[in-house]
Amino acid sequence: MESNRLIVAIVIMVAVLYAYQRFLQWRYPNLYGPHAHHTPAAPGPGQPSPATSPFGKPTAPPLATTNPSAPPSATPERTVRIDTDLFEAVLSSRGARLVSFQLKKYRETAAPNSPPYQVIRYSDRLPLGLVVTQDTASFSDADVAYTTDAPPTIDLRSGAAQVTFNGVAPDGTRLQKVFSFAPATYLFDLEARALPPRGAPPTALALTIVQPLTALPGYRDYPEIQAEVANKVVTAQESALKKGVAPLSGPISFAGFGDRYFLMALLPQQPAAGTLAMTYADGEGETQLSFPATTQIRTRVFVGPKALQVLEAADPQLRNALDLGWWGIIALPFIRLLKLFYRVVPNYGVAIILLTVLVRLLTLPMSIRGQRSMMRMQRLQPQIERLREKLKDDSEKLNREMVELYKRNHVNPLGGCLPMIVQLPVFIGLYQALLNAVDLRHAPFFGWINDLSAPECLHIAGFPTIPWTTCAGLPVLVGLMTLSTFVQQWLMPRQPDPSQQRMMMFMPLVFSVIFLQLPAGLTLYYLASNLLGIAQQIVLNQEFKQPVPEAK
Repeated sequence: MESNRLIVAIVIMVAVLYAYQRFLQWRYPNLYGPHAHHTPAAPGPGQPSPATSPFGKPTAPPLATTNPSAPPSATPERTVRIDTDLFEAVLSSRGARLVSFQLKKYRETAAPNSPPYQVIRYSDRLPLGLVVTQDTASFSDADVAYTTDAPPTIDLRSGAAQVTFNGVAPDGTRLQKVFSFAPATYLFDLEARALPPRGAPPTALALTIVQPLTALPGYRDYPEIQAEVANKVVTAQESALKKGVAPLSGPISFAGFGDRYFLMALLPQQPAAGTLAMTYADGEGETQLSFPATTQIRTRVFVGPKALQVLEAADPQLRNALDLGWWGIIALPFIRLLKLFYRVVPNYGVAIILLTVLVRLLTLPMSIRGQRSMMRMQRLQPQIERLREKLKDDSEKLNREMVELYKRNHVNPLGGCLPMIVQLPVFIGLYQALLNAVDLRHAPFFGWINDLSAPECLHIAGFPTIPWTTCAGLPVLVGLMTLSTFVQQWLMPRQPDPSQQRMMMFMPLVFSVIFLQLPAGLTLYYLASNLLGIAQQIVLNQEFKQPVPEAK
C-alpha cells in the first residue's frame, strides 16, 4: 500500500512537469524564429557634449515654432547615440523613437564573440510613439520629422544628459520629446508634450510601445505584455491578444513588454492614472497608455534585465514583472538565495549546488520521517500479507488488526506520502526560480556547460541529433541524473510486487526524456539532490537492518 502511494506521488510530480510543458505548447502554438534586429544608421562624428540636468527632473525647453507647412521629408533623419557602461541606445529624429538599445552586460548568444543583446526587435512601428487625439480624430508621430540640437554621440560617463526633439504634425500641432539619461542605471526619463494650434489641450495624449510577439531564441522564451494597473498585475500573451483584451483604467505602476529575461516598460509619473489599451495586429502587440485632457506626459522608462535586484532598485513594483505564476512566493526567496550564494562562490553552477544542499537540509526532518515511515511499512508487508490471507473474509477485523499492527510499530500509513506532497511546491518553486533567473542566462558551469539556462549537450562531431532535441552529442548531465535516480531506486527497499518493481525502475527513464529539453541548471539541481538523497538512503538502510518482531 505504501509503495502504491510512492508511485502515485512520483507520477504526480512527472504529470505536473509534463502538463506544464503541454500547457506552454498549447498556449503558444506558433514557434517562429526571431526577426532580424533593426540596424540604425551609423552616427556621425562626435560633437561637444550638451549641457546636462539632474536625472528625473528634466527642464523642458519651450516648444519649437517650426514652420508647420514644411514637408516631413525636408528634414533629413538624424540619429543620436547614448553610450553608458550598461547600454548603448540610439534615438532617431524620425518620430523621435528608440531604434536600438543594446545591453552591454548581456549577449545575444553564449558564443564568446556574440554582440551585446539587442532589446529592440525590428518593427515598422518603433517604441515610444506619441498619439494625439483631438475630439474623434487621432494621429501618431511616427512620420513626424523632429529636429534636435543634440550631438550624434553622447557619452554619459561624464554625467547626466538631455536630448530634446521638436516637431510639428501636419495639422500644426507642436510636438516635443525630451529624453533624460543618467549613468549607471537602466532607467531614463521621457517627457512628451503636444500643443494643438488653437491652444486647447488634446482630448487625450498617449504613449505607445510596439513589439513583435514571435518566439525568442532559448528555452520557450515568448514576449508578452506585462503591466500593473490599479494594483493588479496583468499579463497578456499572443493568444489572449488575438481574442481581444479589455482596456484597464486606474493608476498605472508600469506597462510594457517582457520576455523571460528582459523588460521594456513605461512607469508613468505625471499623470500617473490613465487607461492601458492592449491590441494585436500582424504578429505585433501594442500597449497604449492614454491620459485624458493633458498637454504633457512625464514617465520613466525601464529597458533592461529582469534581475531581481535591478528591478527593485528601479522601482519596487517592477518585481512583479518576474512572471513566476502562482509559485512566486516560493520562487522569489530562492532567487535571492541563489544570488547570495553566487557572491560567496562566483559560479552559478556551484551556487545551484549550494542551494540544493540548503533545500535538502531544510526539508531533511520531513524527508527522513517520510522515508522511515515508508521503510517501516515495507518491513511490515509480510505481516500485512499474512493478516490479509488470514482474515480475508472478515474485513472489519482485518482493519482493526492492521491498525493495531501500525500502532505497535509506530507507523503512520500516510507518513510516507504526505512529506512528498508537501515538498512538491518546493520543487515547483525551485523550477520557476531556476527557469526565470536572468543570472543563469549564458552562465557557465564548467567545460562544455556554458549556458545553465539552456539544455546541456556535449557536442560530438558526426554524432546524430537526439530525437525531439537539438543535441548532436551526449547529454552528460541528464545521463548522470538518470543513473543517480536508478541508484537511488535500487537502494530503496524492494517492492514485493514484480510489476511495481518494474514501474519504479521505469520512472528514471521518463524523467530523462523530460529533462532532455529542460535547462541545464534544473538538471544540475536534480542531480545534486539525487546524490544527497543517495547518501541519506544509505544511512537509513544501515539504521533499518535490525529485524522486526513477528506478529503473534
